[in-house]
Amino acid sequence: MKICTVWGDMSSDKSSENYPTDLFCDECFSEMRADEEDSRVVSSQEDDGSYGDTCSNCGKTAAEEIEEQST
Repeated sequence: MKICTVWGDMSSDKSSENYPTDLFCDECFSEMRADEEDSRVVSSQEDDGSYGDTCSNCGKTAAEEIEEQST
């Protein structure tokens, strides 16, 4: 899991809506092309537990991700 700040609603007056921070599983993070020029991701860091344990995109939990990685 990764905590990511992503491009959001740039027309909003609130910075929290311009650059929302959410939790994403490794698969969704990869799909967002985190290392490419057209990426939705502004910044990322390893999950520290402060954003729950469920991917904001697909709903996968941290436990499910760990189980997938161990098989």
